[in-house]
Amino acid sequence: MRMGVVQSRPNACVALCAFGSCLNLVWCTLMGHTLGFMPAADGMQGWTNPRAFFLAGILVISILFAAFPHGMRRWNRLFMSTLPLVASAGTACFALAYRQDLCDPGALAAFGLCVSGVGYFWLVARYNLLLARTQLFSCAVWSIVGALFAKLVLVEAFGASLDSGLQVGVAVALPIVSALVFEIARVAAKRQAERNPWVDPGIAARTSRTRTEFGIPSRPRIMAMGLSEKRDLLAIVAVAGILLAVVRAMSFLGMWGDTHTSLSESIAWISSLILGGVCLVLFARFALIGVQERPMSMRFQPAILVTLAGMFAMALYVDPGSPAATFLSIVVQLDELFAHLLFWCVVIAALDVLDVPSYRVIGFACAVYAGVSIAWVVLMSHATVIDTTLVLLAAYAVVVFAMRVNWRRSSAAPAACATPAVPAASVADQCAVSSVQPAAVSEKPAPVASEPAAADEAPAEGDATARLHALISQRCEEVADRYGLSPREREVFACMARGRTRAGIQEDLVLSGNTVKTHVAHIYAKLDVHDRQEMMALLLGRDDGGKTA
Repeated sequence: MRMGVVQSRPNACVALCAFGSCLNLVWCTLMGHTLGFMPAADGMQGWTNPRAFFLAGILVISILFAAFPHGMRRWNRLFMSTLPLVASAGTACFALAYRQDLCDPGALAAFGLCVSGVGYFWLVARYNLLLARTQLFSCAVWSIVGALFAKLVLVEAFGASLDSGLQVGVAVALPIVSALVFEIARVAAKRQAERNPWVDPGIAARTSRTRTEFGIPSRPRIMAMGLSEKRDLLAIVAVAGILLAVVRAMSFLGMWGDTHTSLSESIAWISSLILGGVCLVLFARFALIGVQERPMSMRFQPAILVTLAGMFAMALYVDPGSPAATFLSIVVQLDELFAHLLFWCVVIAALDVLDVPSYRVIGFACAVYAGVSIAWVVLMSHATVIDTTLVLLAAYAVVVFAMRVNWRRSSAAPAACATPAVPAASVADQCAVSSVQPAAVSEKPAPVASEPAAADEAPAEGDATARLHALISQRCEEVADRYGLSPREREVFACMARGRTRAGIQEDLVLSGNTVKTHVAHIYAKLDVHDRQEMMALLLGRDDGGKTA
């Protein structure tokens, strides 16, 4: 059984991450939309909506992650033992602030919300980073889908069946339970990596560094990107954060203090649950997973356009008692689920291809989301007259940006593919190195016995790179022989192994786009894989029997 196929299937880590992420979402929703927290929410309305303080905690730690990624990574062990407890205590402070007389209720509630936001971000970031580093993109997508779907069930159950005191008790316990679930998920991911390593131990032994996350060997990165493409991807991350902030602000989740806890109050709960699940699955399958092979600048455009369509629907005015209002309410709540899924899928894709510290990527994404959300809550909560205009302007701005990126990437793709990323190696060659050896800026290198002289570092690194390229080329030939690839398929396969995009392969081999697409489809069929991540896992992996795959 080949490693690549095994790891593409649902596994214990994927299921546990879905459950843990669901607990985070339920925790946040209980704090903002159930009766147990209504006294505190009502008491803070004189300040501002309580969600602003929760978002402030997210914004502060997001900025710290983006500005000091290595320091925050070093403090991970301390955070692991303290932040879940702090978040739990913060939740209790918010719930009980206006039921005590020992200190100022508003200050206590604001403090509790801020530290709860810090803990919420830390837990959410850990789950998504674990998915990004140890699972294929499709598995990560289905894990997030599972979390969003399960949230619909648990929020309804906890919100409707528990009294206010139990709602508070459950919310206080959820950060600690989520942290425990994460540790179980981490152990499951570690066992998965031990059973089916991403990188052949023979290849890994020849590299000077091994990239790990939470003590687990990370899966190889498989895409090469030029500088302009990386800038475009960061812009797409920002757009996804803005979209999520605006969509959530327009949904019932935008302001805390009401008791909406289901997908829609106007239709039967079972029907709403089925509808939400079906729409999430279709959105994930066709707007996210089905477009993985597209260039990064165009990959998320279908999902962005679907989310934008929901934003335009939010801006429509209909009679509150009409059937159209019922339909519009459903669209609004579904669009919030789509925006949430899109945001984290974009972040996971960025973690896979950007050679910057992972903590910085997540911090940047969440800082954009939290900053826009705070601006909306603080500045727009009492300006409902201009809400429709703002939504339309935001949607229009995103559409213009998407079109601009598309035009620029279409015109610059051949040049970008051929432009070296570094003086010594092309973008594609650099990707071949990063598939089994991380970029120095991504993670902290493993300790070495002594520091070599600066003059000796470049030749040694060049020799290691040359040996690694030779190993990759040899593995390409072995796999091509084993699976009976044709001569032209071998050429395309070698280009893909070096990280070339389809546009780059078309330029290198002087082939049409349709021809390249056909060869790629044939290669995937012969190797029995579904995308380039599985192909690279097969290329660098082993069979269960211990022989090279």
